Amino acid sequence: MRRFLLALAALFLLYGESYACTSAIVAASRSSEGVPLLWKHRDNTKYPNTRIEYIADGTYAYTAVVPNTERYAKGVYAGVNEMGLGIISTATKNLPESTPEEYKACKLRRMRGGAMWNGLRECATIDEFEELLKKTKRSRRSHSNLGVGDATGAVAYFEIWDLGYRRYDVSQSGNDGFDVRANFSHAGNPKKRGASKRRYDLIMKEMATHNGDFTPQDFIGYSRSYNSLKYGNVLATNDRYICQNHTVPRYSTVGAIVLVCDGNNPRMLVMNGHSVSSVAVPVYVKAKRNIPQCVKGDAMRLLSEDFRAKAYYSPADGIRILNKELVGRVLKIKQPKIEMPKEMPADMEAFNARIDALFAKHEKRVRKVLSKY
Repeated sequence: MRRFLLALAALFLLYGESYACTSAIVAASRSSEGVPLLWKHRDNTKYPNTRIEYIADGTYAYTAVVPNTERYAKGVYAGVNEMGLGIISTATKNLPESTPEEYKACKLRRMRGGAMWNGLRECATIDEFEELLKKTKRSRRSHSNLGVGDATGAVAYFEIWDLGYRRYDVSQSGNDGFDVRANFSHAGNPKKRGASKRRYDLIMKEMATHNGDFTPQDFIGYSRSYNSLKYGNVLATNDRYICQNHTVPRYSTVGAIVLVCDGNNPRMLVMNGHSVSSVAVPVYVKAKRNIPQCVKGDAMRLLSEDFRAKAYYSPADGIRILNKELVGRVLKIKQPKIEMPKEMPADMEAFNARIDALFAKHEKRVRKVLSKY
């Protein structure tokens, strides 16, 4: 019976991992950069293969996390454009759904390509993005929490469903200059918030007790922390089985990104892979296609896949088990000292070459640990 219940639990955990991200938005008044910050910890077992790409296919050029294919096919997981408009997203499962008849009868034009893709290429401000939402209906079952910030300092969550949306400005959140979303929406059914509320409560508490301004590196720290509300530091427990929704990093983790909504120098701090094995790399929109190869190519992602295979293993009963010893050893590897200047470096080729060299050294250290397991 125990084996059956554990296997049944595994099915629910794996189902809940797809698109199960954690995110936060920060007002300019609480940001070390003086402009809004948007953080997305990305979990996705359905499509973990991504790259960082500069794209100029609309009114505004932007840099984004996109599918690692020959054609990105309008797929965007997070990004910031040349005007400083940034957008992140998390999936949500408790928003209302229209009937096929209601959707067909709606006179709004259908949005093609997704709200993030359209917003980044066509909008310079949050208000322009909201006008886009007002004029369009989304494809069926398109339910998301979108965190949006711009260079004017405006920052808000938009909880959107197929025929509607609700806007939550950070100034109205009741928090001190920040807000958080996991995989449920405040506009949705409160009885269907699901297990992601544990991660939501965890980050709300972490941010509420944070002193001073938030930095991009603070959020990289959240993405690498195995702290939980119920168990404390999961790595210090004796439990063999770990519920995936108690901590921010999980088996399904495939990236972390912090967007800096700076109109003069829009930029991001990004990990293109599991946050424990990866390195936080700065990317500048105005550098265009001059992006560090470790996140533009496959290097960081491939290291992440090898790490995940050994850090989270599955015995015969189908439950993912965390190899705490391995994870702890990799976390002790000191992250390379990579700064993200507010002004874009004059020699981006040299700047990126140094980043790639530092990542190569980090990769060797991680693979040396992995080789022992």
